[in-house]
Amino acid sequence: MTKASPSNIEIVTSFIEAFNAGDLPAMAECLAEDLVADVTQGDGSTRKVNGRDAYMGLIEQLDIPTVQPKLTISQIAEISAEQVMLMIEVRASRKGRKLHNFAAYLVTVKSQKMQQIWMVEALPAESDAFWSA
Repeated sequence: MTKASPSNIEIVTSFIEAFNAGDLPAMAECLAEDLVADVTQGDGSTRKVNGRDAYMGLIEQLDIPTVQPKLTISQIAEISAEQVMLMIEVRASRKGRKLHNFAAYLVTVKSQKMQQIWMVEALPAESDAFWSA
């Protein structure tokens, strides 16, 4: 008997679970090689990041295995055959500072990989200050 392919929600959820585990290879496995991501900047604008390697480079700068931030999905919904929208609660502690924020993501999934990610944050300046300190 063949195993059913994971749903788009399962693929996105697997990425978040890998993030929480600090499992960078498992995170990368969820992403298409030609991923396009719009990542929120401290001033509220977005920066386009092209390619899985470039996106993973940004994630590696967060030092997830050491900081161990916790992402909690508060809501997730499949909004079309290829898109998933989710709301994330972010909690992290680092260098005596604490971060509590929320971010929303719209993710396009094609061929069982996250192909495009749009991100918006509730408090982008606070996240920027936390991660750059």
